[in-house]
Amino acid sequence: MVKMIDKILHQWGKVEQIGLWKYLSYKTGQRGKLMCLELGGHKVWVRKKTHDLSVAISNLIGKSEFQICRDYFSKEFDGVIIDAGGYIGTTTLALRSVFPSAKIIIIEPSLDNLNSIKKNLFDISNIEIVHGALVGSEIESVELRDTKTGEWGFTIVDNPKIKTNAKKLHDTPAYTLGQLNVELDEIGILKLDIEGGEYDLLKNDLKSLKQIPVILAELHDRFIDGCSELFFEFSSDRDLIDEGGEKYISVKNN
Repeated sequence: MVKMIDKILHQWGKVEQIGLWKYLSYKTGQRGKLMCLELGGHKVWVRKKTHDLSVAISNLIGKSEFQICRDYFSKEFDGVIIDAGGYIGTTTLALRSVFPSAKIIIIEPSLDNLNSIKKNLFDISNIEIVHGALVGSEIESVELRDTKTGEWGFTIVDNPKIKTNAKKLHDTPAYTLGQLNVELDEIGILKLDIEGGEYDLLKNDLKSLKQIPVILAELHDRFIDGCSELFFEFSSDRDLIDEGGEKYISVKNN
């Protein structure tokens, strides 16, 4: 009963944000069909019957996920922000609102999600969109797999725990932090939401990660064991903030 009430309240929150008729339109019709909404002062394209709306509301409305970034950097910060696991681009929109002078590189491995990113970031300045996956060692490409958890659950983990023998979707280019055509000391913020891909990054590219002042990470031990253990070990000489759920922030000590 409690879970049912929570679900109803969660859905009602969406209705309050976009209105009943738009919500009904979002929940009906062809799955994946694009529709445009106004959220937090942004025009956002979302796909019907997907997780897109929940993610967009979380990123653009209400309590900011990026308060710690505001505390660390001034609004005039003009360095580089990496949004790895860009999904549909709403995290980048939120970060652009906080740091209008920063260069943002958004990386997304899914071709379907990439199409949404291009629509949502079409006229936003100083943003570079990269089709690819962030990895810990130099390889040409990786396989993207479908865990059957929706468009936000695609992974480059070979045999994810959440869906063993997950079906391959397509190959995607692979990039290390050092291959993104920026100097590592220019990167101020790294957002990681890469569905278990953080394990490889933490295992093989600690040297690069340690140079980045603020890392916002969603950890996916449900995809591959050891993500949290590696992240906590990496953060042992940094400030570690538990944001709830799978989300953590690792801040370099000044």
